[in-house]
Order: sequence, then C-alpha cells, then structure tokens
Amino acid sequence: MKCSTERLIEALIGVELAQERKAAEQKAAVARKASLVVTVSRGYGSLGKQTAEALADRLGVNCCDRDILEGVARRADVDLELVAKLDENVRRSGARPWKALIKGDSFKEEHYLRHLVTVIMNIANKGGVIVGRGAHLVLGPEKAFRVRIVGSLERCAARIAERDQLDLDSARQRVQAVDNERAEYLRKLYDVDIKDCSDFDLVINSDRFSVQQMVDLILGAMRQVGYEIDADSLQPA
Repeated sequence: MKCSTERLIEALIGVELAQERKAAEQKAAVARKASLVVTVSRGYGSLGKQTAEALADRLGVNCCDRDILEGVARRADVDLELVAKLDENVRRSGARPWKALIKGDSFKEEHYLRHLVTVIMNIANKGGVIVGRGAHLVLGPEKAFRVRIVGSLERCAARIAERDQLDLDSARQRVQAVDNERAEYLRKLYDVDIKDCSDFDLVINSDRFSVQQMVDLILGAMRQVGYEIDADSLQPA
C-alpha cells in the first residue's frame, strides 16, 4: 500500500498535468480562432451585416465593422466623424461620393488607406469576421475566406422599406445609391470592380436563403477548403 506521501505526490502531479492540458487546450483554441478570418462584402439590404454577425457568433470571434473606423481614427489621430465621411456607409440618398469630401492636406486618401490596411491586418492577426472596407482585397485568399452576399434590387429594397418605413420607390433609390457608393469606394481605393466575382471565394444570393442558412453555407464552404471548424460551430444556433 502506498504511503500518504506518495499519494500526495501523485495528486500534485495529476493537478499539474491537468493544468498543463487545460493551458494547451486554451492555447490551441486561441490559435484556432486566430486562423479564422472571414471578410463579408455585401449589397445594401442583402442581410450581409446580419449574416456576418451570426457567423461571428457561431465561430466565437469578433465581428468588426464600426471597429475598423474607430481603429483608423485612432491611428490617424483624427476625429471619427471625419473618417466616417471617407467610409463607404454614407446612407443619405443623393449624397456626394466620398472622394469629394477629402479636402486640404490634413487627411488625404492615401493616409486613410494606409491606416485602413494596418487596422485590417491587425484585426486579421487575431481572427474575426470583417465587414466591408475592401478587406477581401487587403487580405486576399491566403489570409481570409472571402464572402460576398448579394440580392435582387426588389428584395433588398423591400427589406430596407420595411426596416426604415419607406415606400418602395424611395427604398429602391436608396439601395442603388448606397451600392453605387460602395462600388465607387472600391474603385477609388483599390481600382477594382465590386462585381468581379473572382475576388471572392463564395457569392450567395440572399433572395434564396435565410441568415442562418447563409451561415451554414459559409461554414460548409470553409470546411471544404481546409478550415478547421469545430463541431459546435457547425450546429445551428
């Protein structure tokens, strides 16, 4: 029979090994999440933002949208509202293109782009779902799984009309204005056409799928190309 001293030593060793296993599991979980980077480009009213948020919840990572603007503003040491004017989300119908708002020498577009790229890269190093801002072009297929979510004008306008209490004609005009603005944003900063599907790994038409179905499609496609997705993330919320 083992003496009490031997039992104590074995117990202490067992506790230490358990702690080491737990630490290793936590480290592996952090590393796994850091490897999960998804960019979501979306048409206005296509449910892209909602899908990005639901996807981030399933993966257990952050969904970064407004965060990117705040990061750019901090790095550039300028007012957040100025950066917001340069961003893609000018929602007022008939607003001037974002490039027309760049005035003077205090915050030129090349400064915006430099800080934007740095912030996107920093987010990607920690893992996350990044919404818009041309993140799919900054990161490319080597660093992110790139998704675009679109929808027909009629379905997108119907969603915006219901959300914002607009008539359908006004909603159509708003969808077209915002989509044109986002396309101009990418043309100006990256010299690309947002309609070029070769810049994405997966394009989904939200006319045919719910938010949760789109999340399932994205996760399934990520697994197909080699991402390690745990079983819990694959289960619908």
